[in-house]
Amino acid sequence: MRERLLACATQLFAERGVTGTTMVQIASAAGVTSAMVHYYFTNREKLLDAVVDESIAPAIAFVWSGFDSEGEQDPHALVEDLVARLFDVTARMPWLPPLWLREIVNEGGLLRERMLRRLPIDQLRRFAARIDEAQRVGVVDPALEAPLLFMSIIALVMLPLATARTWQSALGLPKIDREALHRHVTALLSAALRVPPGKTKTPRVPGSAK
Repeated sequence: MRERLLACATQLFAERGVTGTTMVQIASAAGVTSAMVHYYFTNREKLLDAVVDESIAPAIAFVWSGFDSEGEQDPHALVEDLVARLFDVTARMPWLPPLWLREIVNEGGLLRERMLRRLPIDQLRRFAARIDEAQRVGVVDPALEAPLLFMSIIALVMLPLATARTWQSALGLPKIDREALHRHVTALLSAALRVPPGKTKTPRVPGSAK
């Protein structure tokens, strides 16, 4: 029952926002009384903690689970794998992109501070360092900003999925196909990472943005 209530809450938060969802609505979606919601989660704050810790955090862990920080994984393959994992987890958790946009990205989102405390900072830094090293040895375009690359990946995947309903409801605009979007994002990033022919390697200062 607790898992069912958490799943209903997460889905409603993605559809209506946290402030637009009441305990009564969550209980109704789960087919129980609101007293049952309070029994398992006490109050909304504890429910929001559970959404982040038990629903969103495992999704983040899955995305980074293929990242071997000590290995020599090709940076192009690493980026492709991160993209694939993002599409995998959002297919299994379709509520994630709209919830990310509503409650994490937006200023004032009620999950934002909770997520900031749980960001995988170490993985993000190691990922940026891996890309930076690949730029130094000349296998990734030095014009890219390594610290911004994962942010770009997230935006390319999550924003179209989060706004898919709005996009599809607009007159004359095509439906967003997940497989087509996956191919599109992969192709964009592959082209962006590739060192242009004839471009010389730019010396980089360790620890700098350039």
